Parts: sequence; C-alpha cells; structure tokens
Amino acid sequence: MTQLEMTILGIIWENPCHAYNIEKVIEEKGIRERLNIGFSTIYSTLKKLEKRGILESSYKPQKNLPGRRIYSITFKGRQLFSQEVKRALSQPQREASLFETGLSFGGILDKREIKEALSLYDSELSRMIQQKVKELTSINNPSAIERALLSRPLSLWQAERKWIRELLALL
Repeated sequence: MTQLEMTILGIIWENPCHAYNIEKVIEEKGIRERLNIGFSTIYSTLKKLEKRGILESSYKPQKNLPGRRIYSITFKGRQLFSQEVKRALSQPQREASLFETGLSFGGILDKREIKEALSLYDSELSRMIQQKVKELTSINNPSAIERALLSRPLSLWQAERKWIRELLALL
C-alpha cells in the first residue's frame, strides 16, 4: 500500500468524508509537508481504493449545491489498513535520497565545490531545525502522536546536521 493510500485511509478511518474534507485534513495536519499530494490524486486514489473494495461510497445530495460522495472504509479495508499500519511501524525504511545520489558522484567536483554545497546543505538543515522547533513550541498540549510526528523530523535533521559537519571536517 502506498503512503498516499495509507494517508487517505487514515483520514477516512477517523471520519467518513468526501474528497474536499480529505484535502482540508491534509492541509491542516501538515501532511503535505511529508507527501506530495495533489487534489486530483486524491480523487483517483479514492476511486482505486473503492474499486479494490477497500472503500465504499454513498452519494449525499445537498440543497442548492452539487451532491457529494462520502467515503467510508469497508471491513476488508479496516483489516488491510490495520495490517499496513503495523507493518509501517515495525519495519525501518530506507528511502531513496537525491543527496546520496549527488554524493555518489561528488568526485566530479573539486573539494571547494563539495564543501560549498555541503555548507549550503548544513545551512538549510539549520533553518529547517529552527522552523520545526518553533512549530513544536507553538502547539499547546499536543498528543504523544502529534509530538512524535513533529519531533521525529527534528531528531533526524539534527543527526544529519551532525553527520554533515563531521564530513565537512574530514574534507
């Protein structure tokens, strides 16, 4: 199951809804920061999940407005989604990284260019860390999960910044 499919199922699990509500939740929860999700992608994913029997929908007419299709998770969908959440939480993942691809071919640059690029990377990491710290401190009484979602990228960026600085010292 893709991250997008899991995201949409998770939103619908919390509350059966229509595509516009899914878009709104994605925006409100900062999910777009972690996933590149376009509105048209939401619709096509909903249709695909419904075709596979993971979601079902019902048409809800509205006064003076076009009707809306409300999506909910089927029993099969709930079982599958639970399994996927357990799998996602139990298996460390290694995602492809443009940085690592660039580093693999860094030999085409001279040492000064590599240091300059890595210094820019370090500066950007510092900016991202500062922004995330502001986010963390601005939220009142976050749940443990909300705090984890905000603090995980912070921890990863801090570790990456430490690694970048060690690499810069070696060059």
